[in-house]
Amino acid sequence: MVNTGKPSRGCYMCRARRIKCDEGKPGCMRCQKSKRICPGYRDPFELKLRDESKSTKKKHNRRQNQAQQTVIHNVVNPTELYQDSFLDPALFYPAEVSNHRFSHSRNSSSSTNSSHESFGSNEDNDVNDLVRAFTHHLTIRGHMTTPLNQQAACYFLANFVLVPKEGTMRGYFDFVLPLLKQRDPSQGLLLAFSAVSLAALGTRPNSKALLPKADLWYLNALKEINSALRDPMTASSDATLVSVMLMASFEQLTPSRLKIGGWTSHIDGAVAVIKSRGSEQHKWQSKVAREIFISVRAHMTIHCIANSKAADPSVDWMAVEADDPVVQTFAAVNLKMAALRADTETTMLKLRSTENTDKVMKLLQRAQALDEEYLDWIQALPPGWEIKTVAWVDSAVQNLSTSLVHPGRVDAYGELWMAYKYNIVRSCRLFIYTTILRCVAWLGKSPDYRLTPEYTTASRICRQLVEDIVASVPYFFGWNSENDGAMKARANFACGSTDDPAVKPLTGIFVMWPLFAAAASDFATPSQRIFLRGRLKHVAEIMGINQALILFESQLVHPSIYIMRERANLVSSTYCESDDSTATLTPPPAPPQQLQQQQQHHQQSGWIPRTFGFGENGFFQNAVAMKQHMQQYLEGYELAGF
Repeated sequence: MVNTGKPSRGCYMCRARRIKCDEGKPGCMRCQKSKRICPGYRDPFELKLRDESKSTKKKHNRRQNQAQQTVIHNVVNPTELYQDSFLDPALFYPAEVSNHRFSHSRNSSSSTNSSHESFGSNEDNDVNDLVRAFTHHLTIRGHMTTPLNQQAACYFLANFVLVPKEGTMRGYFDFVLPLLKQRDPSQGLLLAFSAVSLAALGTRPNSKALLPKADLWYLNALKEINSALRDPMTASSDATLVSVMLMASFEQLTPSRLKIGGWTSHIDGAVAVIKSRGSEQHKWQSKVAREIFISVRAHMTIHCIANSKAADPSVDWMAVEADDPVVQTFAAVNLKMAALRADTETTMLKLRSTENTDKVMKLLQRAQALDEEYLDWIQALPPGWEIKTVAWVDSAVQNLSTSLVHPGRVDAYGELWMAYKYNIVRSCRLFIYTTILRCVAWLGKSPDYRLTPEYTTASRICRQLVEDIVASVPYFFGWNSENDGAMKARANFACGSTDDPAVKPLTGIFVMWPLFAAAASDFATPSQRIFLRGRLKHVAEIMGINQALILFESQLVHPSIYIMRERANLVSSTYCESDDSTATLTPPPAPPQQLQQQQQHHQQSGWIPRTFGFGENGFFQNAVAMKQHMQQYLEGYELAGF
């Protein structure tokens, strides 16, 4: 036996870094100061191993196996579920309940009233217990570095899950925590959380090798969710609904290799689960259930606005009321916005009859009234929602595509959630004025719709809306936050330090849609468009929100492109505007028969876009088709300066 000296009692991380550990409990200060999660210390019995004899090894292995058996009892197919999974059951349970016997059953209910009510009555303590379970009660055996399971779970909680706090703080996916903390969590939920956590970790620039494994867990989760949907006992449970929402988040994060419409299909799936459960209030009594319903409603509404479709009328989406009237009113107005976008196809009517004219006039009046409702919502906001201008950038920016700030005003908000709501309203108002101008152009009050009073009003308001979105972008990306406390996005994530200066990927999800809406507007200046599209690319490539890549690759402007298309369908001369240049679209000299053949060809191609959603299947499904068919659609026309 060789004497190798006194064994180190330092934590795994300090030993791997070859630095002295202060051996603090439950975690050392070295890891805390370097913003790392302390993985813990070796078993004291392991430190006593001074030789390699078989008897000593057997004692050590026997003791280790006994410790593991106190955590895992009666697990169905434990090898299949946990061998390669990074969801060790000890991950979700504090030490004081680790000895409890629990089993995973595919037919067991995923939520109970008792667990829901405990979450509602003692929310802060419940969340803190779970966070401590992730950070201090994890058992690590035989690892020199933090295992992948802990890295992925903690990374997702620290970057994508917001926990509500006193005051105006709002949560985001916080309802996942009590469902995971249950003693008998749904197997589908565990697999879905595994998939999205690993995907979140794998979409970082230097972690792409993890994505194939994330795809594997995604497929396993889909299989388990489909099994739960076939069981009447679990089909409409909270856990099944949350599992579907986690699958939608997976599609937001990962590249669209499996299915381009994955996000849309999962949102539609969540709506189907709600339909099967019913929207009556008594079915959503617990705090967790209400938060899940409100979250699905919010995601569904954005999905409908993006795809120009109305919300499912068979569900009473306003039946479950949010605790905050600001949220409830916001949801009601956004549902009207989705309905308006779905009806914007009225501007594609080819026959200028009295009946069709009346339809377009009513659509115009609805759009104007909806804009007033958004203004009323803004005016009714409580005092804590004020926007504060903290800086004015006068100097020129060398590279707008990579800059965190655009020359001009810089605004700060009370918290991240407020900035998100403000920008959604601004984006919706931009689309409202797109509808208004399309109606004006269809009605033909002037040979050029840009000569109308409505265009003058839209130009003034939309330029201001784009400027407001541009001024909010530095807040989302932490510009000058180290010197100005107002620029620190106030948010309470489920894991990690509250004063972490790093910009969280969740901000990319919050800001990507407003970035696209402003960059695609006719009223954005060329420099604003470069800046906004540069931020979209950053969200996709650096933050790992690959849904932003679809938005980045779609280089279109509105409303001019729609007005141009609609007038082309009418086979007449038209004019359109893009940036600071004017484009004239003039049909070439061709016999009517040739034009008719071209129109039939476009109809057969399957790309007859009706609104911003680009066709019956919506924007996200048809973004690629739009890019491929744009030149074919305009074949035979001269298009200059557009």
